[in-house]
Amino acid sequence: MTYKRTIDPRIKLILLPVVGFVSFFISDTILLFRLIVFAFCLYIYSCLVRKALHFILIFTVLFCIEPVLGKIYTANIVFAIYMLIYFVSRMTLIAMFGSYIINTTSVSEMLEALNKMRIPRSISIPFSVLLRFAPTIKIEFKALKENMKIRGILTGRYFLLLHPIKYIEYALVPLLMRMIKISDELSVSALIRGLDSNEKRITLTELRFRIIDLLFGLLGVLVIVLVIVIQKIY
Repeated sequence: MTYKRTIDPRIKLILLPVVGFVSFFISDTILLFRLIVFAFCLYIYSCLVRKALHFILIFTVLFCIEPVLGKIYTANIVFAIYMLIYFVSRMTLIAMFGSYIINTTSVSEMLEALNKMRIPRSISIPFSVLLRFAPTIKIEFKALKENMKIRGILTGRYFLLLHPIKYIEYALVPLLMRMIKISDELSVSALIRGLDSNEKRITLTELRFRIIDLLFGLLGVLVIVLVIVIQKIY
């Protein structure tokens, strides 16, 4: 589903890798929270507050646990858990930006943005297929869970915790098989539409920079630079 209120896809495509790169070099989780707040502003602008709150909740829980483990990581197992939380908190930030792109950008907008950025077709086509792949998998997983409920396999909310092996057998394995089939179908669909053609692509989607795009772009740069400078100082 694509929302009308969103920023230019080129801004999103620039912010995602930059934020992802910067996040793994920021040792202070409090500084990462500034990037979370910026991402939250994007979600507010696109009327996706409820989706943003899920990521903020996960990040807040990890933020509360990380300092505690950081003080007592004398044991190897505790240190491993600490590093896992450190990694997941960074990935949560990247996932938040990635989810925003998926929920607010259509395939045609993404292709046009990649085309204007002079991105090679070998990169733009797989990226566009991926953009359709993620929502499709979400729908397939929901349908799979409903099927498990009808067959009496999924007996409660805590089925995964109580029966992890069965969950893998009945849910994840069929989902992986569907993922392989769907990826092939989307690839064929992209080729049939001529996305691999060397001819100049004609599209009805027209991208134009607006003032709001410039403001969000500058705000993103300002927040990233501020985080890097504070990290260097402290």
